[in-house]
Amino acid sequence: MAGNIRVLIVDDLPETRENVRKLLQFESDIEVIGQAGTGEEAVQMAKEHQPDIILMDINMPGIDGIGASQQISESVPSVQIIIMSVQSDPNYLRRAMMAGARDFLTKPFGGDELVAAIRRVHDKRPTVTSTPARQPRQTANSASSDEPMSLPEGNIIAVYSPKGGAGCTTVAINLAVALARRGRRTILVDGSLQFGDVSVMLNMKAVTSIADLSDRGNELDQDLISSISQVHRSNLNVLLAPPRPEMADVVTEENIKQLLAALKESFDFIIVDTTSYLSEKTLAILDVADRIVLLAQQNLSSLKNVSRFFDLAESLEYEMQKVWLVVNRAKNKQGKGISVHDVGKALKRPIYGTVPDDEITVSDASNRGVPLVMGEHQKKAISLAVIKIADQIAKELMEGKAPVNNAKAEPEQSKGLFGRLFSRSPNAGG
Repeated sequence: MAGNIRVLIVDDLPETRENVRKLLQFESDIEVIGQAGTGEEAVQMAKEHQPDIILMDINMPGIDGIGASQQISESVPSVQIIIMSVQSDPNYLRRAMMAGARDFLTKPFGGDELVAAIRRVHDKRPTVTSTPARQPRQTANSASSDEPMSLPEGNIIAVYSPKGGAGCTTVAINLAVALARRGRRTILVDGSLQFGDVSVMLNMKAVTSIADLSDRGNELDQDLISSISQVHRSNLNVLLAPPRPEMADVVTEENIKQLLAALKESFDFIIVDTTSYLSEKTLAILDVADRIVLLAQQNLSSLKNVSRFFDLAESLEYEMQKVWLVVNRAKNKQGKGISVHDVGKALKRPIYGTVPDDEITVSDASNRGVPLVMGEHQKKAISLAVIKIADQIAKELMEGKAPVNNAKAEPEQSKGLFGRLFSRSPNAGG
């Protein structure tokens, strides 16, 4: 049965192992190659048989499922592990992911859920093929020199709006694709961890995600990032959100900071799509971003929220040039409507760019999974507007970019949003 997904079932209860086997017995593409009743036996069988998938129970005598998964991940990295447990606590999920598990099934589960998880994890096996992320960015002189060059740091661009539904994902995707198609080494990060839409809008399977890089701070090199990120046909690298909402808890604020710092060493541009909810994770992204593309619309609700964000940015001591105001879904307002000029005037900020309203084109591109700046829509006004903003970003941030300072700054201890606001108050202290 060459080509089948080879599965090893590990559980200390024989009846559970048999029940799982029965759930899989009629799947023509899945072959159960063996069963193990202990963690020690699982490690040994993994080394001997090298299955594609191991279904691993957590609670077992001796080496438990977490410990066995850790050993297997280190000794047989090609094996993909799915943890099975009656515990659905986020701490179990975090420990499982840290040990190398690729998915988590809560007992009891049905056959459809089990089979779907096996196929999903098998499809998302990290490949060892060369991708753009493996090759370090080069300066004009680096190819002819044997000495390692001190390359410019990459630029983190966070696309954010304080009001949901403002079009952040559409703008982030198309900015990233436009930069990648200009030859810039670019990665798009879906920072909407619970309900990210990047995979859908780019027609990509959520086979690997940012959760696979959680708590891997000391291992975040180009090879690891390359194995987890995916490459879109535009030559854009993409790091997707976790496939299930509860897996977002695996990714911490510190994980995000470490990841973005590592990405700056490999890419010219890191475009991050964010959620409107200003959580500590979102705030971590905004803090480390070199620029924030702040989306506003021509209505009072949007202006109110954007104005409040500018107040917050000032309280957090963001430099004024860090935030670029972009009017999305811009319309030619006449008479009583709010014009683009009125937006800048009301917010007392310059307008960095405008993206015209074209709901039909955006909807069509989204449903097809094709970016606006590619395919049949790339010559439309909305696409040209995004390309223009991408070119402005590249020109302003890449020209005269200072070399990397290899000295690592000591990370500031997180105090939470309100703690930071009060601690930065000029009247704070005694």
